[in-house]
Amino acid sequence: MLGLVLTRADRLGWPDALVEDCSRALGAAGVGLAVGDSGGALAVVAATEGLGRAGEDLQYTLGEGPGRLASATGRVVHSPHLGSDARWALYGREAASLGIGAAFSAPLQVGAVQLGVLDVHCRQPGDLSPDGLATLHAHAGAAVAVLLVLADGDDVTGPAADVAELVDVRPVVHQAAGMVAVQLDVPLGTALVRLRSAAFASGRRLRDVAEDVVARRVRFDDTDLGMVGAGVIERGHAARQGADGDRHQPDGGEDPDERRLG
Repeated sequence: MLGLVLTRADRLGWPDALVEDCSRALGAAGVGLAVGDSGGALAVVAATEGLGRAGEDLQYTLGEGPGRLASATGRVVHSPHLGSDARWALYGREAASLGIGAAFSAPLQVGAVQLGVLDVHCRQPGDLSPDGLATLHAHAGAAVAVLLVLADGDDVTGPAADVAELVDVRPVVHQAAGMVAVQLDVPLGTALVRLRSAAFASGRRLRDVAEDVVARRVRFDDTDLGMVGAGVIERGHAARQGADGDRHQPDGGEDPDERRLG
C-alpha cells in the first residue's frame, strides 16, 4: 500500500494518494490527514472530497472531535455512534447532520513525538472490524512515513514546506526538544511547541533554531511572562553571520554564544 502511494512522481501528492487509498480500503465516506501535536490538530494536510474535508473542517472549527482526542492521548479513538457520543455533543450532532454516523482516529507518532492524526469518517454507525482496524493502523504507519519524507526534503516549497516544518523530527530537533524540556521543566511535547513557536516568530526554519539550542547559542527560560524572545534568536543569527572577529560580548560579560529565549 505504501509502495503504491510512493509510486506517484510528485511526492507532494502522496498525502492525497494516501487518504484516497485509505478511504477505498475501508469503504469509508471520507478520510483526513492532519498534522498536529498533543495540543491538538494544527493543519489539515490532505482530505478526500466530500465528508473527508467536511469532517476535518468541522473538527477544526469546533475544536473538538476524535482527531483532537487521539492527538492529545496518543491512542486510537473509536466513535461508532457519533451522533450520541457524549464526549463531543456539538461535534457529534453537527457531524451527524452532515451524514457522518461513525468516526475513528489513529495518532501518528515517532517515539514520544506526536506528528498528527489519520481520521476516518463513515456514513453508517458501527465499529471497525478487526481487519478494518488493522487497515487503519497500516495506513497510519504509511502516513508517518510520508510525513517524515516530506519533512526531510530540503527542496520542498510552498504549503508543503509549512507541513514539513511542523513534522520535522530530525535528530537535532529531537535533541533540542529534550534540552528545552530540561531547561523549562516541561514535557517533550510542550518543548516542541516552544521550539516551533520560536522558529515561526523569528522567521527561521525549525531545524536552524534547534541547531542553535544544541550548540548552546540560545536557550529557553520563563522570563518575560514565558513568551519567546524572537528578537534574541535573530540577534544570535546576525552575530553568527558576521566575521569571528566582529563578535563582541554583551554588556555584563555574557557569553555571546549563549542567548536566552523567554
